[in-house]
Amino acid sequence: MIDSIRKIAQENPNALALDDGEKAWTYRELDDAVEDRASQLLDLGAGPGITVALVSEVDALAVQYVHAAFRTGSTLVPVSPRSGLQGTVIDQLNPQIVLLSKQTGLTSGSFCGEYEHRNDMVSVIGQVASWTIKNSDRRKRLKPEKTGEFPAAFLLTSGTDGASKSVSIMHHALAHSADSVNLRLGLSTEDRWYASLSLAHIGGLALIHRAAWTGSALIVKAPFSIKNLVDMIDSYSISHTSLVPTMLYQLLDSRAGKPIPATLKALLIGGAPLSASLLTRALEESYPIVSTYGMTETCSQVATASVDLVKKKPGTVGAPIGGVEVKIAEDLEIWVRGPTVIDDVSDEVGWFATGDLGELDEEGHLWVIGRRRDIIITGGVNVDPLKVAEEIRTISGVYDVAVIGFPDTVWGEVVGALVVTQSGESLSRVIILEALKDSLSKSEIPRLLSYAPEIPMNANGKINRKAILKILDDSRI
Repeated sequence: MIDSIRKIAQENPNALALDDGEKAWTYRELDDAVEDRASQLLDLGAGPGITVALVSEVDALAVQYVHAAFRTGSTLVPVSPRSGLQGTVIDQLNPQIVLLSKQTGLTSGSFCGEYEHRNDMVSVIGQVASWTIKNSDRRKRLKPEKTGEFPAAFLLTSGTDGASKSVSIMHHALAHSADSVNLRLGLSTEDRWYASLSLAHIGGLALIHRAAWTGSALIVKAPFSIKNLVDMIDSYSISHTSLVPTMLYQLLDSRAGKPIPATLKALLIGGAPLSASLLTRALEESYPIVSTYGMTETCSQVATASVDLVKKKPGTVGAPIGGVEVKIAEDLEIWVRGPTVIDDVSDEVGWFATGDLGELDEEGHLWVIGRRRDIIITGGVNVDPLKVAEEIRTISGVYDVAVIGFPDTVWGEVVGALVVTQSGESLSRVIILEALKDSLSKSEIPRLLSYAPEIPMNANGKINRKAILKILDDSRI
């Protein structure tokens, strides 16, 4: 494991490392701060095999604790304040140490019976309260993975159906991903990354690691908001950030066609399908889009299309990053193999079946065309929800839409659409169905249609299928 903060502090100590708008740290200063946080964690019992949960927005203190956990050899469990310390975090991941940012407004809640509040540490740690587990039966250390390495982090991923599972993120996978993405995008020490995604999102954790690995500056301003993002682009000279498509939608509307500053080099888009209409709009407004494809199980990016490639071939996510292999099965499912794929999900020869559907063109560029589980089968007919969503988005007055299969006793599934309008007021169902009749088949036309002020999303930026199903179900009453 390479301590990237310490390495850059020795190579380029006066370079800007971290800036939260109120205070800035050089790499030498950040190295000292991380060392202080690491000492605090060691006093709490941190070390190899010990799991440390961190519940915080992405602020300067949280960034220091991420690197401090890595430095002590502990395994980090970053938790979004929006999800809180759910039973899954405590019962499934069993963190021996819990750090809870006071800025979240959360309290220890139901987990406090298992933990001891370390009042002696609060004055040292400042804005983060700490607890250590007091049940001796639950103090057991982790066992190293097959490689002999302890995980850098455990991330909870819920996909689109809300069922939580834990994914081990290894140090070597983070390092390989950072090296390969740096090479693909030509990153440098002059870059300024805005930390836009939750620590609990692989894109957010990988962004923080990648900035330090490269020796570039990390800009934090929590909690995330579109207002903050616009400010970072227009007034703070950020060069790179990572967004999910919903954030890109909101950004385009908020900036309303304003010229793009020359300092902005790349918006990395991932985490969910990027619609053709949204991509077209972003390119027409001259945004430097980098299309990515990846997931938690592959430690972020599998394939990445540079700004120039996206302009040349809109829709592709590019070739696999260095060291990663992709193959397409007969049923079009995307399979991935390489040093970033976790052992738990791969077969005996290292291949991971992603559940996504795609194609490789003659130049080896990947095109993601859907997800196996998302295909709606209604009356024996396969319906692509992305196609239906694209058509609905072309209707005047529609801002966003999510299309999913809704269980039905007669048809097996029917097409359901949850629509967000630009005015916030519902469009007539007749208007929507009339607009779709010439572009969609009868099977593709939504049988269930409802409206919401926004599309429900989970903490990882993916649509919350469970919440959407409930809204559609309630609309039938």
